[in-house]
Amino acid sequence: MLTRIKWFFLGSVATIGAGAYLGTKVKRARERLTTQNMARAGVVTVAGMMNATGRRMKRAGLSGESEGVESGPG
Repeated sequence: MLTRIKWFFLGSVATIGAGAYLGTKVKRARERLTTQNMARAGVVTVAGMMNATGRRMKRAGLSGESEGVESGPG
């Protein structure tokens, strides 16, 4: 009987501790995930992708224009 009470008590303490921990994590995440922060992260990500693409194009010897491709019927 004493063993059951001990396990019940330990389970209760673990549940309360986990709930408090997760509650704090959710609160911090809610504070971080504002509209402005998400927009800033999106802009930084897109700018980084554009930078990387430009660097790759320079390395490959490509330019922004289509060289050697004629436009229209000719």
